[in-house]
Amino acid sequence: MQNLIWLVLAAAAEVGWISGLNAADSIIDWAATGGCVIASFSLALLAARRLAATTVYILFVGLGTAGTALLDHFAFGMRFDPAALAWLTLLLAAICGLKLTATSTAKATS
Repeated sequence: MQNLIWLVLAAAAEVGWISGLNAADSIIDWAATGGCVIASFSLALLAARRLAATTVYILFVGLGTAGTALLDHFAFGMRFDPAALAWLTLLLAAICGLKLTATSTAKATS
């Protein structure tokens, strides 16, 4: 469970640096963006110590993508059209399906 927490924090840091690339306009903003990059990958590596690399990668990228889309909508006023919402829902469903499949596979092999 702790590794999944590291992974969620890594995805949150990824959202931070992606947003920073879009909004940074001072040296402090760029430093914070760089800090988010370091935190993002460091936390993902912590999670990868005990989780399968494919699980870490897909959850990291998927949650980062979903988080960035949601932040763009709520913080920067980007409009979601129905197709974007459908793809975001499909992405989150795939992440949940992967987690359920990985858990059941791990139980079956132990």
